[in-house]
Amino acid sequence: MARPTLGIALGSGGARGLAHCGVLDQLTEAGLTVDVVAGTSMGALVGALYTRRPDPAEVWSQLNAYVEDQEFADYWSAFVPHREDDDREDARPWSGLFDFMHRGRIAVRTITTRSAEGEDRLWTPLERMFGAETTFQDLALPFAAVALDLTDGDMVIYRKGSLVEGLYASCAIPGVFPPLEQDGRVICDGGGPFRTPVEACRALGADFVVAVDIPGYQEPHLRTGFDLGMRSNAVARDRLNAHVCATADLVIRPAVEHIHWADFKAADEIRHAGSAATKAMLPQLNRRWRRHRSPVMRALRRCATALGGSD
Repeated sequence: MARPTLGIALGSGGARGLAHCGVLDQLTEAGLTVDVVAGTSMGALVGALYTRRPDPAEVWSQLNAYVEDQEFADYWSAFVPHREDDDREDARPWSGLFDFMHRGRIAVRTITTRSAEGEDRLWTPLERMFGAETTFQDLALPFAAVALDLTDGDMVIYRKGSLVEGLYASCAIPGVFPPLEQDGRVICDGGGPFRTPVEACRALGADFVVAVDIPGYQEPHLRTGFDLGMRSNAVARDRLNAHVCATADLVIRPAVEHIHWADFKAADEIRHAGSAATKAMLPQLNRRWRRHRSPVMRALRRCATALGGSD
């Protein structure tokens, strides 16, 4: 009798999503074979790399090459608020002025145009990483990328066709990159309402879902009305996400809430957090996975499926 299908749902989180690399490291070391993967935003990017070649070391190598690129790091670091006690080299006063000007340019463009950046700034790196002609069907494992349709609020699950197109849709941060317009829909990053794609993972056939929930950044100071509004929205998203994660069989939450979503310079720390969180959950994961694979539990699931389909 075939064993149950093990799926992993990789959540969104910007730079914090690099924690997925540490999670995959530990699952591989523990001898757990992942059968299907669903991802949102950064989770989709990591998931696509992993399902193309299920080797966590290779995934990290490819992502780290982008993270360490100076132009890439400088662009995103401008979004990260500098702390007063920050003694990093890039926290010099002139650097803060540059970051302020950069954020101001983005804010103006967001207000006056549909996005701060052109489509190519995201599409071109994705093509370089995966190849323009690569499809979902070319991947070694079943994979789904999750995005949001802004016209009706529906989840959009990409499972076939152009891989780059699906990844672009899942990673297109509203206001930063142009949404993907397709068949009357306006599609963007699904990290708001679909932060941890448990449902999409089930749709791929997963019997047992490990959800990797990347917690949101906790801004330590609420100085402005904008800060208060952002915190209010974050609380709403967290409460929705908690209901979603409750449907998973196991949840791993790396301790990265103190790291800003754009702080790619903290990549090593973030990866380590993913590894540490997974190590802590491995005993529970192994117990639940063994129980899920037991003949009794499998028989009960077959009965439940038969009863559910008898209406």
